[in-house]
Amino acid sequence: MSIELEKLKAHSEHLLDGFLGLRERYAMLEPMLFNRSVIKAKGQGAMGRGFLAIKNNLFLYCCQDIAKLTLDKYDTSPSIKRIVDKLQDEKLLATLEDEFSVWYVEPPVGEKDPTVLDLLKRMDEREHLDRRANFKELVKSLNLNWQELENKQALDSFKKIRNKVSAHLDVNLVGGKFQPLDIGSLGVKWKDIGETIAEMQVIIEHIGLIVRGASFAWDSLDNNLQNAAKGFWEAENVV
Repeated sequence: MSIELEKLKAHSEHLLDGFLGLRERYAMLEPMLFNRSVIKAKGQGAMGRGFLAIKNNLFLYCCQDIAKLTLDKYDTSPSIKRIVDKLQDEKLLATLEDEFSVWYVEPPVGEKDPTVLDLLKRMDEREHLDRRANFKELVKSLNLNWQELENKQALDSFKKIRNKVSAHLDVNLVGGKFQPLDIGSLGVKWKDIGETIAEMQVIIEHIGLIVRGASFAWDSLDNNLQNAAKGFWEAENVV
């Protein structure tokens, strides 16, 4: 395996790890945004200020994670952008297509009938062709989905929040006064976070299949995160 291919596979794994961390953070943030009973029980009174501080920090962390996992362009960054760019290399893509498509299955032990062996060989070849077609469809879908996500205004807004508020603090002259970036001016809606994460997940699933031939148990993750958030936010206050 070439160093470039090994690096691509490693970046794919680390991208998934980073995304799972984002999913976990958003699972805790989502009830603070949309669950009326959680907001009513925890978001006012003695707990109100702490609730707001946690919500704001989780929001900024999610924005930062979204930006870095999608748009970071440094050679050492395991981002969607970097991986998709690498997958435009035809030679590298051909190697991955062979890994995805060509599986050799040994015939049954002791089978020597030429007719049976020929039938098994032809079945294997048809499966290779089907897997190659599936691979090409995955690559096409990956490129289209990424192009759509990359051009969305919400993603650009998350990048600005990461660069000017979360990871750094930029102060600019506005109306004769030096002020930090007003996040409200970017037009970001609470629902944009969840929608962007859902689009990222489809892309990251495609990357896992293309680069490593590996899927992920998203349904199991959804159940675990829902239970974790429910267990935390619905727990009785401990004095």
